[in-house]
Amino acid sequence: MKKMTKTGKVLATGAAAALSAGAISVIGAASASAADVTLEKNFLYKCEVVAGGLNLGIQDIGVLASTSVPDTVTPGQVIPETPVNITLTMPELLRQSTALLLGGREASGASTNSAVTLTTGGQTTTIAIPNLGAPRTPIPQVANEPWLIPATGTVPPITTPDYAVDSVVIGMPAAFNITATIFKADNSTIPSTLACNGPADLALGSIGVTEPTTEPTTEPTTEPTTEPTTEPTTEPTTEPTTEPTTEPTTEPTTEPTTEPTTEPTTEPTTEPTTEPTTEPTTEPTTTPTQDPVIKVPFKLKGSTTIKAGNGTAPLNGKVAADFNLATGQFVADLTLDKTKASLKALGFLPVDADLAFTSVGKTNGGINLATGQLTADSKVNIQITSIKSFGLKLGGGTKCQTSKPSDIRLASNGRFDPLAGGTVTSTYSIAKLQGCGPLNDILSLFASGSGNKLTATLAP
Repeated sequence: MKKMTKTGKVLATGAAAALSAGAISVIGAASASAADVTLEKNFLYKCEVVAGGLNLGIQDIGVLASTSVPDTVTPGQVIPETPVNITLTMPELLRQSTALLLGGREASGASTNSAVTLTTGGQTTTIAIPNLGAPRTPIPQVANEPWLIPATGTVPPITTPDYAVDSVVIGMPAAFNITATIFKADNSTIPSTLACNGPADLALGSIGVTEPTTEPTTEPTTEPTTEPTTEPTTEPTTEPTTEPTTEPTTEPTTEPTTEPTTEPTTEPTTEPTTEPTTEPTTEPTTTPTQDPVIKVPFKLKGSTTIKAGNGTAPLNGKVAADFNLATGQFVADLTLDKTKASLKALGFLPVDADLAFTSVGKTNGGINLATGQLTADSKVNIQITSIKSFGLKLGGGTKCQTSKPSDIRLASNGRFDPLAGGTVTSTYSIAKLQGCGPLNDILSLFASGSGNKLTATLAP
């Protein structure tokens, strides 16, 4: 075996050190890139909710997003598929409307267009999240009990853009939609949709971008081992005594003390303290300032008895209600079509009367949030435009009407379902007639009185 020279030993030792350092650097880089960090943040979305065709208005829904990402990435690096967890916090008003008004017991749903965004180097890429959904979960039936809906999905593998610099900001979608199903106690379902829009700040967190670790491990280990062993042995005795004492004392004391104290103390103290204090205090306080009022239209179909005339009249019309989701109260316009009543005067004489029911003011009512029963109070004038017996006109006209409005209090038979409708009933009185001509008082005998019964169905 050939004996190695002193210079050869030095070079071999330097090469071994370089290889060792390179290996350690690679291992260190691999372990650093493998380390994951958890990104988690709350967002407040405004969602228009429609259940069974009933628009429940725009609701504030909390969205807690959580996922794990690498601590750092390099351009071109593939981030493997990553699970993402979303927890929706539904507002009390929506819980109340869903559980008490609609009779919902459970709910499930899935997003049709959920996504995350990656922003770096001034460019933004959108990555779709397929199959982000929530299983069938209970709807709380007690007031103010939190209604949380957990949803899960998987972000597909993402290739870090080649133009990535500094950091990659992970963002939430500006808007997304949810298709949901509400399950009632009898397992019947109510199809629902949510169209959601996010806040101004959609940043979930960021991933640092680093340069590939190949170049730093090569250059530092080559040059230091060559020059110190060759040249320092010739010239150190002449110049080291002059120059080291002059220059080293000047430059090292100037530059090192300036840069380290400036940059580290500026950036860390500025950014972290700004973002956390701005968002949480702004959004939660701006929203729930007024009760949401929704429009609920119904068709009315039924009949009423006229006790004094021993007859009945069919009823058709509509109710257009402005419904307050918070209180369960509503204000409505009641409109009834003209109708004909078949009566019997004196118990045997057939009489045909053309009737017109005209509402006086608004109909006021509500749905009891505990029992689900609907009640509504209306005032109605009854006009008799024509009264005939065997084709002979006995009276009537534009001025022939009740002397005062009838108070009609409608009440549902048990729980009233705003989506399916229900039956309402009332017992009311009809005041004496006026303006009906010479036979006014006689006509009042078989039109006016108490104990008149109204039965109708209200349906969407």
